[in-house]
Amino acid sequence: MVLVQIGVFIMAVSFAIFAIALSKLLLRTSTGIGAIATAAGELESKLDGAIQAFEGTLDETNVTISDMEGKLNALNSVFMTAEKFGDAANLFGEELNDMTEAYANNGDLKSVKPFIRTIQGAEFAKMLWASWKRGRQSTETRKGRA
Repeated sequence: MVLVQIGVFIMAVSFAIFAIALSKLLLRTSTGIGAIATAAGELESKLDGAIQAFEGTLDETNVTISDMEGKLNALNSVFMTAEKFGDAANLFGEELNDMTEAYANNGDLKSVKPFIRTIQGAEFAKMLWASWKRGRQSTETRKGRA
């Protein structure tokens, strides 16, 4: 019977040691979980701030994109005008090319000669006018120096 009592005593001591070891383990686990909970709370507050900043950035981006869209829509008329101007210039060039080919292929240009002489006369008059102005300016310059 003494052996039974010694066996029960050893089992009681073993259970006490097991309970102490388990309580230490649970205490460490509790401390770790508390640290994780604190970190999670801090993370949550930081994420809330980051999300608010991101929402502000998205709002500003939306405003910027809307502004750019309005400006691009305003530029559409400029590009349409440039396209029409290019089409007109192309058409003018084609017509001028056709007329040039027609005049080159046509040996009889008697009806054009008066226009050519008028242009030549205008160029001659322009050259005389420019020469007269240069002579007048040089005369005035000499008088001013004297």
